[in-house]
Amino acid sequence: MNWIDYQKEFTAKSISAGYKKDYIERCLTYAHRLYERNLPIIYSLDHFASLVGYEKSYLNYIAYRQNPFYRNFEIPKKSSGKREISEPLPNLKKIQRWVLDNILYRVSPSQYAKAFVPGRSIKANARFHRNQKMVLTLDINNFFPRLSSKLVKQFFTKCGYSKKVTYYLTRLCVLNGGLPQGAPTSPALANLMLKDFDLNIAKYCKSKTIRYTRYADDLTFSGVFAENELIKQVKKELKKIDLELKNSKTRLMLKHQRQEVTGIVVNNKLQAPREFRRNLRQAIFYIEKYGLENHLAKLNEFRANYVSHLLGQANFVLFINPRDQDALKALEILKDCRSSNFMITSDD
Repeated sequence: MNWIDYQKEFTAKSISAGYKKDYIERCLTYAHRLYERNLPIIYSLDHFASLVGYEKSYLNYIAYRQNPFYRNFEIPKKSSGKREISEPLPNLKKIQRWVLDNILYRVSPSQYAKAFVPGRSIKANARFHRNQKMVLTLDINNFFPRLSSKLVKQFFTKCGYSKKVTYYLTRLCVLNGGLPQGAPTSPALANLMLKDFDLNIAKYCKSKTIRYTRYADDLTFSGVFAENELIKQVKKELKKIDLELKNSKTRLMLKHQRQEVTGIVVNNKLQAPREFRRNLRQAIFYIEKYGLENHLAKLNEFRANYVSHLLGQANFVLFINPRDQDALKALEILKDCRSSNFMITSDD
């Protein structure tokens, strides 16, 4: 519906409901701001409840008592330690999904954000830093939990929503004062809340001919630069949004060293790390030589998804380099293994 038709329909219905002219005009002024930004018009909690299909009292209860609507668990990190996940329960997840699809996806993140954006990937992130003299990677400490309710509130306010609507949108997307890692809204909100940070860092980098991208909490810089000066500038911008670097994750990689960006080697052509490809090649060698069952017995490996795990590795290598012959070979062998295993299981 175009704005003129919306305005006429809203005015007619409001007059018939007994609302005064000045109130109608205030509502339309508010609505027009959102309409111009291609965002859903939400006047109140009642209105929002009708849009998402839940009772107002239910949304109000979630906003005031967030913790019972999440399931908390831990998963291992790639390096070491564990990552805490707070997954919303189904009803809250549906509400957050509505916010994601109808609000967050309609606001563009910066071009430097490479994660959680349709059409962008770790490969696109890594490609930008290929064949550079210096590559610096930095990591933001405790990323999602440190992105505060205050920043989320500022974002929805900037979108044009009223104080009350902003309050509920914020409360339905945060947990314990920050973004819950596991909520569908958190990745997109993180990108949007760091948009000004991205633009400020990119402006600095352009003045110094430095390449910059951000993949969630991983910041990557490449070119030729003064490392300490650059890190100082990053810390200054992060401080504005109450974030800080995890110093133990800072890595400067020179041309003669292996330069790795979000798990991809970028020295010359993009490639999965050598040891990753070697381990896959070795597994395939033993499967060919001894057969899958004997190989698993020798490894004392009891995972039911072992073949799927190796298929994932082969597909990752091919995603980075579609012409990798070893990975292509592995893919065919593993597909045969999976097919044979299925038939054996079915006969049993």
